[in-house]
Amino acid sequence: MLGPEQIAYLRELRPHIKASIFLLATGMLVGILSGAHFFDIAPRFSESLGSFAQIFTGLPKPLLASAIFLNNGVKTFLVLLLGVVGGILPVCFLLLNGYAIGLVLYITIQSKGIASFLLAIVPHGIFELPAVLLGASIGIFLGARATKRLFGKFETTLKSDLRRAIRFYCAVILPLLLVAAFVEAFITSAIVSR
Repeated sequence: MLGPEQIAYLRELRPHIKASIFLLATGMLVGILSGAHFFDIAPRFSESLGSFAQIFTGLPKPLLASAIFLNNGVKTFLVLLLGVVGGILPVCFLLLNGYAIGLVLYITIQSKGIASFLLAIVPHGIFELPAVLLGASIGIFLGARATKRLFGKFETTLKSDLRRAIRFYCAVILPLLLVAAFVEAFITSAIVSR
C-alpha cells in the first residue's frame, strides 16, 4: 500500500512517467519496424537473446528468481541513480529496452503468434514494467533537476532529491521487482516451457 509520501512523489513524477512511456513506446515501434524491414536483424537478435537466456537455463526456480531480481534491481537502481547526469542514461535505457521488446514482439508474432508473446510477457510484465518505468522516470526527473541546478538556484539539494528517490525505490520499485522475479521464475517459465 502506498503511503502519502509515495503518492506525493508519484504526482511529481507524472510528466516524467509520461515521457518514459513515450520513449519506451518509440523504442518498441522502431524495434518492430526494424524487424519487419531489415530481415537479417531478427535472426541475429534471436541468437544473441538465446545465448543470454542460456545463462539462466537449468537454474533451480528460487535461484532463477534471485538472479532475475538481482539483475533487474541493479539495472533499475543504476538507471535511477545515474539519471543525475542530465537524464541521458534513463533515456537511452528506455529506447534500447523498447527496441528489444519491439523486436521480440515482432519475432514471436512471426513464429508463434501474439498469444505466445502475451503469455511470455504479461504475467511478470505487469509488475516489472511499471517498476522499470518508475526507475527510469526518477532518473529523468533527477537529471532535469540536476540540469536546472547548473543554471541557477534550485529549491532542493541533490542529496535530498537522491534520498527521496532511494526511499521510493526501496518502498515501491524493489517490491514490484521482487514479485516480478518470482512470477517470471515460477509462472512465466512454466507457461513458456509448455
